[in-house]
Amino acid sequence: MGIETRLENLSNEIFVETFDYLHALDIFSAFGSLNKRISSILQSTLLCIVISEIHCRNQVDFLSSYLTFHDHQVISIKIDDTIRDDTSIINLLFNRHDFINLQFCKFIRIDQSTKLDNVIQQIKSFDKLVSFNIFNLNGITMNRNDKYELARIMLMHKSSSLRSIVLHYPYHYSNIFNNISLSSNITSLYLYIYGSSSIVSVDSILAILHLCHRVRCIGLTVKDKEPVDNNDFYDPVPIPSVDEDDLPVLSHVISFELTFYVAWNTASISYLLRCMHNLKIFIFMFGPYKSKYLFPVDLIDGYVWQEMLELYVPYLSKFEFHMSIWKYSPRTDLNIVINSFKYFVNKYSNWHMIIDQWSLQSSTPAECIMLRTLNYHKHKSNPYTYIPSIPSGSFNSQSTMENIDDHYLFYKNEIDLRLYITSERPNITYSSPLFQQIEFFKLEISKIPSTWLNNFLDIVNFHKTSDDDAEEIVTYLSNWIYLFKECSNLTMLTILTELLIYSKFIDNSFLIPIFKQIELIETTFEDVYFSPSFSMKFVDRFPSLTHIKLQNLSYIKIDYFENSLLDDPFSLENIIEKRRQAFP
Repeated sequence: MGIETRLENLSNEIFVETFDYLHALDIFSAFGSLNKRISSILQSTLLCIVISEIHCRNQVDFLSSYLTFHDHQVISIKIDDTIRDDTSIINLLFNRHDFINLQFCKFIRIDQSTKLDNVIQQIKSFDKLVSFNIFNLNGITMNRNDKYELARIMLMHKSSSLRSIVLHYPYHYSNIFNNISLSSNITSLYLYIYGSSSIVSVDSILAILHLCHRVRCIGLTVKDKEPVDNNDFYDPVPIPSVDEDDLPVLSHVISFELTFYVAWNTASISYLLRCMHNLKIFIFMFGPYKSKYLFPVDLIDGYVWQEMLELYVPYLSKFEFHMSIWKYSPRTDLNIVINSFKYFVNKYSNWHMIIDQWSLQSSTPAECIMLRTLNYHKHKSNPYTYIPSIPSGSFNSQSTMENIDDHYLFYKNEIDLRLYITSERPNITYSSPLFQQIEFFKLEISKIPSTWLNNFLDIVNFHKTSDDDAEEIVTYLSNWIYLFKECSNLTMLTILTELLIYSKFIDNSFLIPIFKQIELIETTFEDVYFSPSFSMKFVDRFPSLTHIKLQNLSYIKIDYFENSLLDDPFSLENIIEKRRQAFP
């Protein structure tokens, strides 16, 4: 008979090591009121707070009740300001607690109701702070004064332990950099510069770089507030006028990540690279950039990149990029682009690039071209990229790889696919689908004849069919995505209403396991009556749903039955109140 080991028999060292793997909420939920011995261990445990969008207000309040006695032990905070049922969580916690020993701090998605005054004052006093990170791409939700004060406080912070500053919210910085000097202990700096053309000019960016003499890793996102797009003809982007004798010397910089949504050309970029002679890693992202005529065409010329990198950053060992451009004529020749970049295949280890091209659904002829390197996603903290809807008839792709069957390697980080099926389908074949990790799949079609419904279901069931069109659809879709039977990651689905209620679809035995994991479903186009019997079947087929979007909904009737004497948080009054909040 084996020896029974109880939780109480474990040593203190095991508990301490276990707590290192848990966040504060998990620790207090599982061990907070267990016994005096565990409580004693908790008194000396360093705590990491993680609050994400999936948490609820009662969980935050529960955590806060314990932090009343443990906030001095908190060394790391990662807070999403908007949770499932509340907002301004950052402000709530910082008003209740003083995190005097905080070392790592990250804020995500600041809500527009959040006031950061007290938060900023606390951050100013943190003398043990090592890293500060704020990620809030929607700059509208932060007021102008908070943006200014937070940037000024962080860039002038006196903590000798501070090493990394990430201010990933759009701001112009024009009223800050003339009056500060960046601390010499800062080794990593990431800024999001947003404003008029004068704010995002090469001269303005160089002025920022003048403060970075000791920084080793620099990240810049540069976005034009009002992109120029009013010319009546194609006009190359002008070369900027820069005082080359006044360029900063950044000999310590070894990593540079540049993302921009401005009409810069390689000449503009070259002025930044000239400052970083010892650069080893260069990660570059452009767009998505929309332009009718003003387009820096030299960005997709590999020969220009080769000349610039060899001249200004001779020690470079990693060069990765992602470029997304929506433009009008002339149409891009993919062969010319691919051939121009072949130099880098031999220059850098495991380096390849691909270019995709497809027509955009617009009133005037336009194309989307997307270039990416094989390992780009490995060097981005948020590698997600937006891919517009792809019409099946216009997609074209070429890469520096000799084997077309390896093209899927470029898309293994993509989780979102919108495919528009047209009658025209080019002849492309891959041994593996291009998109293998899709979580959101939107399949669009201009109309859906009854014959197509049967063809679609033949695709799902892998039934052989004599219908030539169905067989062509099977072959074509298999080049894009694992068919539904294999979509183990799929959690979001946009589908035609008529197809959704079709009995051969909703009752399909191959699809039911996939239905059970779908969390968001959206219907499109047709006005269709949902019978009560279908409603019950819909609930049964999709038990994991948290979001439903019914397009063109014109009438809804809900029958509510209360069969309990107990207080129910989902009472009829609660439902009506939530409805009024959503639709005043």
